[in-house]
Amino acid sequence: MFELISGEDLARQMLFSGVNGAFRDWCALMKIHPVPGRRGVYDPALVRLRLDEAQGLATGDGAASGAGLVAQRRARRGA
Repeated sequence: MFELISGEDLARQMLFSGVNGAFRDWCALMKIHPVPGRRGVYDPALVRLRLDEAQGLATGDGAASGAGLVAQRRARRGA
């Protein structure tokens, strides 16, 4: 089963005061978009992928990279 996250929760987790202009600008910069047909609802897997790409940890193909979840976590943590 997959999980989704609200824009308000995502904004709080990214340390924004709420869903405001700064948060929307950051989402646009990071290429994070709401789930099609669900305004204000985001896919956490896409958010993680975009954050990994911004840090140089992913090449853009996500789960197709062949790395398991443990290897992906270790790469994010720099282990």
